[in-house]
Amino acid sequence: MKYDGSARFTVPAHLSGAEAISLTRAALTMFDALGCAGVARMDFFLTAKGPVLNEVNTMPGLTAASQVPRMFAAADVSYVELVSRLVRAAEVPGR
Repeated sequence: MKYDGSARFTVPAHLSGAEAISLTRAALTMFDALGCAGVARMDFFLTAKGPVLNEVNTMPGLTAASQVPRMFAAADVSYVELVSRLVRAAEVPGR
């Protein structure tokens, strides 16, 4: 189960270079095609034919147990910096 602590979430994922490139390209393509902004989580199944989109989460959780803060932490972005980036990105110029 995802929320009872029994699910395994590995950051960074165990992917080959080609798999990582393929998934990154697919995620960015979907993000742009849907007009997303800020942070969104793209969930894929990796198949023999390539990535298959499972879900787009445009409001991913930001609690200590959530996946997005863990992914940013793996990229050396602290929780405080992540929230700061999201606030700055949402600011309206001139306000």
